[in-house]
Amino acid sequence: MAAYVITYLEVTDRKVFEAYRRAAGPTFGSYGGRALVVDGSFRVLEGMIHPQAVVVVEFGSLEQAEGWYASPEYGRTIPLRQQSANSSLILVDGLAAPRIGGDPR
Repeated sequence: MAAYVITYLEVTDRKVFEAYRRAAGPTFGSYGGRALVVDGSFRVLEGMIHPQAVVVVEFGSLEQAEGWYASPEYGRTIPLRQQSANSSLILVDGLAAPRIGGDPR
């Protein structure tokens, strides 16, 4: 079952953030990840979040996503992100099969 890492970003230092982006992007593939959204156009329909950018990365499983986040490869990039952006990352377990209409559970 797929899992998604969703990141909300407010970039504070574009130069350092670009270094993070170049270093972090290649780390997804080793853990079965692929970027679905990178700085995509978005609108907040409800709620209190107001990020400048949203990134969504899909992994084949929750375990792969957790492995990526805990990996030394990605771990080396985290200080760059933290230095250059205010960010929130969430890990979301996907549905076994997409549902159409009705209750999303």
